Amino acid sequence: MSNKVENIAEVINSLKAMGVEIDSPDLQRMLKAQALPIINSAKNLAPKDSGDLAKSIGFITGKDKDNKTKVLIGLRKEYYNNYLGVMFEYGTVSRIQQSTGRYTGIIEARPFMRPALDQNAGKVTDGIINGVDKILSKLAKKNNLIYK
Repeated sequence: MSNKVENIAEVINSLKAMGVEIDSPDLQRMLKAQALPIINSAKNLAPKDSGDLAKSIGFITGKDKDNKTKVLIGLRKEYYNNYLGVMFEYGTVSRIQQSTGRYTGIIEARPFMRPALDQNAGKVTDGIINGVDKILSKLAKKNNLIYK
């Protein structure tokens, strides 16, 4: 016997009530695929005179198995200059090293992460909505729910 559900919220609630795991590796793979345009834009917008800063932009995967419903994008720690990202994104005030008293200057803000998100937000959001809908449709069918 099938149960008819009308919208995404009803599908999620019905599947959860049946004990179906919605937070799956398939969901995370889809989220990563949809988020790639943000990474690509951020790499293109990153200051080029900052060493390997652009190479450090990617998925932060250390907690993937605990975060199946989200992906984290940022500056990965295995790259030498990853700490500079925050300085370039937001800028700095005049800096003087405490140990030596040496003046190290000011870095003007040159945002690249936020503009990358803003440029791709609509496309990424639409892609995620469609991807979630496909995953839920597949799960609904597998569990005898009529959806769409």
